[in-house]
Amino acid sequence: MYQDMEQVTVYATSASKKELEKRLEDLIAKRGEVATMIKEAREFGDLKENAEYAAAREAQNNLETDINEIQAMLPNIKLFSYAKASTDVVGVGSKVTVEFNKNKMDFVITGILDSCIEKGYVSNVSPIGSALLGSKKGDEVEVKVPAGKTIYKIIKIATGE
Repeated sequence: MYQDMEQVTVYATSASKKELEKRLEDLIAKRGEVATMIKEAREFGDLKENAEYAAAREAQNNLETDINEIQAMLPNIKLFSYAKASTDVVGVGSKVTVEFNKNKMDFVITGILDSCIEKGYVSNVSPIGSALLGSKKGDEVEVKVPAGKTIYKIIKIATGE
């Protein structure tokens, strides 16, 4: 899910940080349940041909991977507030109105934990988010997307909420 989180600043709202901490608590609490699954699966006999054991070990590996990723991410979280976002320069928390191909669209630049493209919340590390960061009203920004390149003209910068 999140690669090399120990090296990346992760922008998050206080609410999303709390959700992540709660998810970590829940995952850690599941360790006992998974250990019980492994113990019970061992009782079914030969471990080489034991599908229950293989599934339980895979569940344990996935659980530990998730725990490790969250534990690596948490120390790198930098909190931000949509209400305090810059309106002079596009930053994390800014709501940006852009124009492209005679269409207008709004994006709110957010961290990876809060991104939701359906709502127009784009991560600061996404192609659109990272291209818009640091820009000012009137700037034209080239965004590289899978379909090619798009030029966005920044019409307005406001707080995200």
